[in-house]
This record gives sequence, C-alpha cells and structure tokens, in this order.
Amino acid sequence: MVQKIIIGILATALIAVCSIWGYTEWQKRQVAAPVAAVVPAPVKPPEPVKAETELAPTVAEVPAAEKADGTHFTYQYVSPRNPELLAMYNMAREIDVLKQLPEIKQLDGWLTLPRPINFIAAECGTTNAFYAKDKGDIVLCYEMLELLVRQGGAMAQASGGGTRDQLEYLMANLRFLMLHETGHALVDMLDLPSTGREEDAVDQLATTLMLSLVSADESQGDIAQKLQLASNFFLMTDDGNHDMATYADEHSVGAQRFFNLQCMIYGNNPGKYLRIVTSGRLPEARALRCEEESKQITRNWMRLIEPNIAPKHRMTREEEAAKIAEIQQKQVENSQAPYMR
Repeated sequence: MVQKIIIGILATALIAVCSIWGYTEWQKRQVAAPVAAVVPAPVKPPEPVKAETELAPTVAEVPAAEKADGTHFTYQYVSPRNPELLAMYNMAREIDVLKQLPEIKQLDGWLTLPRPINFIAAECGTTNAFYAKDKGDIVLCYEMLELLVRQGGAMAQASGGGTRDQLEYLMANLRFLMLHETGHALVDMLDLPSTGREEDAVDQLATTLMLSLVSADESQGDIAQKLQLASNFFLMTDDGNHDMATYADEHSVGAQRFFNLQCMIYGNNPGKYLRIVTSGRLPEARALRCEEESKQITRNWMRLIEPNIAPKHRMTREEEAAKIAEIQQKQVENSQAPYMR
C-alpha cells in the first residue's frame, strides 16, 4: 500500500513537470517555428519535381497537396478496472503520453500501410507492451508504465536527481519500447523479410529509427543519451540468473540487448561516442566491428522502409540531401559538447 501511494505521488509530480515542460516547449515554438524533423523528412516540396528524379517515379506530375498521404494512427486510453492503476491511467491521459513520442509522431501518416496502427494504453494484468497482430493494436500496459515510473524514481534518487530526471527516463524508455512494438507491426503489415530472430531485428529497427528520424530540436548527443537511458532498462531487468527457459526465449537476455544497443550507438559515430568504449559500456573487441555493423543494419532497414513512404512525403535525392544538411546544422547548434558526456 505504501508503495502504491509513493507511485501515485510520483505520477502526480510527473504530471506537474510535464505541464511546465509542455508550456515551455510551446513558448519555444512561438519564438521560432520548428524545422521538419524527419530524415528523410515528410515535407512539402517547394516546387513541382520532375517525375524522373523522384525516388518512386509516378505516371504524371501531381501537385504535392494532391498526392496520397500515408496511413494515420489512432490513440486511445482505456480506463483500468484495478483502482491501483488509476494513477497511471490519469498520468498517461493528462500527459497524452502516446502522442509525445517523437518518432511515432513522425511515422504517423508517413508510411502507407494496409490498415492503421492503433496505439492503446490499457490494463493488461501483466507488466508488458505488445503488438496484437489480429487487431493491429500496439498496447502499452499501465503495469509497464508503473514499472518505468518506479525505476525512474529510483534512478533519480540514487543519482541525486529530481522529477525531471525521472521523466527523462520514462520518456526515453517509452520511445524505444513503442518503436520496438511498431517494428513488429511493420514486419507484419508490410511482410518485411527477417533472416534472424524478429525480436533482435525490431530492437535494431527501434535504434535505427531513433538515430535516423531525428528532430532538429535535439542534437545527436541528446538522442544517444536517451538511447543510453533505454538500454539501462535491460540491465535493470536482468538479474543474471538465467535458466533453460530464458535462453530458449525468443528475446535475447537483457545484457545482450544492452550491448547490442551500445554497439549501434557507438557504430553510428565512433569518434563522437568513443566514451562508450572508454567507460567500459562496450568491450573493445566488440567495438571493432560496430561501425560496419551499425551502417549495414541502418542501410538495410531504410531500404525496406523506403518503398512504403507515402507519395506525399517522398523527396528527390537533392531535397533529401538539403534537408539532412539543414537538420544536421541545427543539431550542431543544439550540441553542448562534441562528445558523449
């Protein structure tokens, strides 16, 4: 009972912080209009593009406004039956947490899918998040939300941080977790090939999307820091006591998922993220192969996704290069240091 009261207090504090945070972000947007946040970004071309230069040629020239948009997602918060989960329900709804995940917002309407993906927060009776293939639902369980709130509070307390640090841990993990489940949805709906274990593949996709679909409002270092927070979840939930059932599971053990994520972050920019190796978060022997590994994974996933970009959001190579340069310049301006702290 005491633990539930504490969690309720933490949830209330998070709602308060998010209200301040949301107002602060709104003020920033009034001062300067945000730069489009997708790489390649779903932007309206400044002028008609010749069909032969498009990524996917069309039969005839069509104004951007008339080109087909992608499939938009739906979002829902289901009231729990268990009164002990009401604090999580209220927090999720007040924050509107499902719509605060940058990569999900960028994917919403960007891809053409056979049916919408429905993002649902609900009581599950277990600590989990999952993709329900028969309904096209991605479900975030309030029990999982409660675990992340509790873990974030413990980490903030141990490091001398506050509610904002707890919120950062929560949102970083939700970004990765929901992208992981979105990966399952894309593999299913688009019949994407996977030659290895799907759980490992969608971990890679989640990391790829966080590193690739970056916002101009966040530096690459910011994204890497959030991925580090997400990777900490794997260590916190892996006690090292593995039986035969654990090794036989479709998921890799937590420590393996942690190191795979470190490898992808480091391999994305070895010079910038050298501290991942020097701090001991990634063994040198593994680090030697990470740059090529990370590039190959990113390249392969982007090739699979690209044909499904909605016509409205397609760009020419020149437009894509210009937008990438624009975002990278903005990221440099947002960076506080040229390395991971």
